[in-house]
Amino acid sequence: MNLDEREQGLLKLVESYRETECRSLLEAARQEAAELIGRTYRQERARLHERLLAERAGARERIQAARAERDTRTRAGGERASSRILANAWPRIEAALRGRWRDPEGRQTWVQGVHAQARHLLPKGVWTLRHAPDWPEPEWQALGAALTAELGSEPRFVADGSVSAGLAIEGAGALLDGTLEGLLKDRTRIEARLLALLEEIPRS
Repeated sequence: MNLDEREQGLLKLVESYRETECRSLLEAARQEAAELIGRTYRQERARLHERLLAERAGARERIQAARAERDTRTRAGGERASSRILANAWPRIEAALRGRWRDPEGRQTWVQGVHAQARHLLPKGVWTLRHAPDWPEPEWQALGAALTAELGSEPRFVADGSVSAGLAIEGAGALLDGTLEGLLKDRTRIEARLLALLEEIPRS
């Protein structure tokens, strides 16, 4: 084998080694690139997932805050409406009760109601009846006669200028207040009852 043939053989050997090394390096580079792309994809997907979770949580918080604000406004609006209703209703209640007292039939029903409660709640003995000054004398005298027969003693009647309608009966230290002022004394309870009754009215 001459020198040229040996040189050609060496060149072929070098070329074959170069091709093998290049293929190996390219394959390693491909694998590394694939791993890098996969790792980057997973990291980006995880970051995207975290951002989505954060956005969802923020959206939920904004929705809850909006609902809370709406509920607060609704309650405030309802309270204002209730206050207006009660402010308008109270004078009408008083006027209706005064009207009932001025009406002979309404007054008779009022007196009979207080009388019936007194029979059940107050002990027998001498009763004192404080009443509105405009209560006609024949009416309270008729009640006095009935009470004298029931109690065995004559009751005392006192026209009280502080009573605008109705009557209060006192016996043995116990008091049954059937005056307009007494009936409307617990305004908070009456207003609560009015609002409860309003809630029972069906909305159209």
